[in-house]
Amino acid sequence: MPVAAELAATDPDYVDSLERGLSVLRAFSAREEALSVADVASLVGITRTAARRFALTLEYLGYAGLSAEGYRLVPGVLAIGDAYLRSNPLPDAALPHLDELVQAVGETASLTVLHKRRVYYTARVAADRIVTANITVGTSVDAHGTATGRVLLGDLAPDELEDYLSAVEPGPGFDPDYVRERIGEARMRGWTVADQELTPGIRSVAVPLHDPEGRIVAALNIAAHATRVNIQVLESDFVPRLQSAAQRTAAALWPASGEAPGRSLMAPAAPTRPEVRPSDVIQSVERGLCILTAFDEGHPAMNLAQISERCRLPRSAARRFVLTLASLGYLEQQGRSYTPTPLVLELGYSLLSRLSLADVAKPRLEALARKLGASVSIGVLDGMDLRYVARASAPSPLIVNIRPGTRVPAERTALGQVLLSLLPPDALKDARSSAGRNAATNGLADLDATLATVREQGWSYVDQLLEAGIRAVAVPLRNRRGEVVAAISASVHEATIPDRDMTRNFLPPLRDAADEFITDLRDGLNI
Repeated sequence: MPVAAELAATDPDYVDSLERGLSVLRAFSAREEALSVADVASLVGITRTAARRFALTLEYLGYAGLSAEGYRLVPGVLAIGDAYLRSNPLPDAALPHLDELVQAVGETASLTVLHKRRVYYTARVAADRIVTANITVGTSVDAHGTATGRVLLGDLAPDELEDYLSAVEPGPGFDPDYVRERIGEARMRGWTVADQELTPGIRSVAVPLHDPEGRIVAALNIAAHATRVNIQVLESDFVPRLQSAAQRTAAALWPASGEAPGRSLMAPAAPTRPEVRPSDVIQSVERGLCILTAFDEGHPAMNLAQISERCRLPRSAARRFVLTLASLGYLEQQGRSYTPTPLVLELGYSLLSRLSLADVAKPRLEALARKLGASVSIGVLDGMDLRYVARASAPSPLIVNIRPGTRVPAERTALGQVLLSLLPPDALKDARSSAGRNAATNGLADLDATLATVREQGWSYVDQLLEAGIRAVAVPLRNRRGEVVAAISASVHEATIPDRDMTRNFLPPLRDAADEFITDLRDGLNI
């Protein structure tokens, strides 16, 4: 970053240690394997002593963990990228319409934005396909080689576009005249196609999303494997659907009434930190990352006074950190306020593609199991079966032999009853028919009545239905859009707790845990 380097040398307010700390975090983000202190020092170009302190700081903040192999990112780091996604209303507004696109055409749909020279994927609904592009929320790619990028570049002024093209490194895959032609085509038609240019075998088509002033603020696209979809289908079928989705997204963001719909305010994810603050923690990194994670639905843009208050910093210190983050491209000034940019997603959000729901859930499940003195599980539906995806147990003389991956009849578990109760009637009917469970189901005389009760009360209690002696209570787990993605339960042996105390003791903590999980259940997690 040449501009940042100049500022570091000439501006006394520039926080050089924050820049180096973010470089360390970016180094971890770019690697799947664990890094030693020596690796970090070599990748970032700093001393081993400094590398150790930066790694220790990230560990203290809950963004990295140390194992025998070295340091690597942990799920807590996703809170940094979440701040950008939570403060930007675009992804939430687009997601329902992306989902409708995927349901209609059976291919993956995405929302992208342009920042500097790259396209960032900020919302994505993947089709249930065996082969698809390896792209998740937070992925960034060069703009000129993608359909969405050419749509977005079409909003640049001619001199800005020429500056962009002149900055692209020449190579066999880059022809500036071809790119100009494709961008001009996108401007003229209002859509464009990229045929196996970013990824061999993948075709995509994109349309712009305009704000009320007519500026292009994002692009929507559908991507499909070339063997499934030809160019004609992209143009004749997918383009009208994309344009309709873009119009409906814009209407949700900027309704005619002038009042955008309210967004639910969720408590930000709080990475676990040690109670004792190590003396080697680098305060400038801690403060800079506090600023980045302070943005959310209720604070999409903040001025210096608001940032100072949210992070409990002196106004002068807040100004130095904000100006440094802005010069590095992580914050953007809008009048007297600042907002996070998509570049924030590069600080650890790449971890999302490598995480499962079980990875993210593990710390919360273990804490809840200790608190309740019970076994705590998360499960998802697989037809009429319940599949356990994560589990933690408090110490006990009795062991329940259920592990992640175990499948049991859903209707005999509290987890399964919660999930079945929330299925649409047709989906439940199809699942029961496919499983051959149309009449009395596994000893349940009236499953429909049981599920109706569970649906109305919002939880399920099962007493020794799956296994003699086992009692369990379960509630649904929802993401930020209110969609049910799994269920969580607490179970004990009957000798441990009386029947009358099950819901009284376990239901409130389970509901609290479900509320906390809302920020954890991100799009892109592998179930």
